[in-house]
Amino acid sequence: PRTPLRAAFVGEVELKPESRLRIVESTRDQQRMLLQQGTMHAFIWAPAREFVVDTPSARTVDLGCAYTLHVGADGTGLLTVEMGWVAFQWRDLESFIPAGAACETRPGHGPGTPHFTDAAPELETALAHFDQHGDARDLAIVVADARARDALTLWHLLGRTRDRERALVYDRFA
Repeated sequence: PRTPLRAAFVGEVELKPESRLRIVESTRDQQRMLLQQGTMHAFIWAPAREFVVDTPSARTVDLGCAYTLHVGADGTGLLTVEMGWVAFQWRDLESFIPAGAACETRPGHGPGTPHFTDAAPELETALAHFDQHGDARDLAIVVADARARDALTLWHLLGRTRDRERALVYDRFA
């Protein structure tokens, strides 16, 4: 069975079995939790940035949304947004994920590059590999397979690439 948590002024959170969630802070203006492992679904109506969920590899900041967050035993995570927007943060790295998109995160690296869940499988695979290894061949696949809708991914890549690679991303983005 799932475990529901409800707060009239914040929203609803549902935990799947085997999940470990800890409340870090609960005030009128801030709800902060730590999802150490497992899966939670959140439907939040609190003002933006008042509901925050930390994971071992990124901070999830609600911007008015519904989303599912999964954290594996190794600390890797996957955020899938069903409605609204969510920010994924780690150090100086930030990803903005809208409805219909997903983003992975890894300990020591933070959030990867967001992509729409209906992106071509080749784009998704190459993007995950590029996020991990920075290989220019993977970036070329992402750029070649990007649809107009994938401008979200390209926009994030502009800040994660340099020199020739950034020019390649920019040309496709434009």
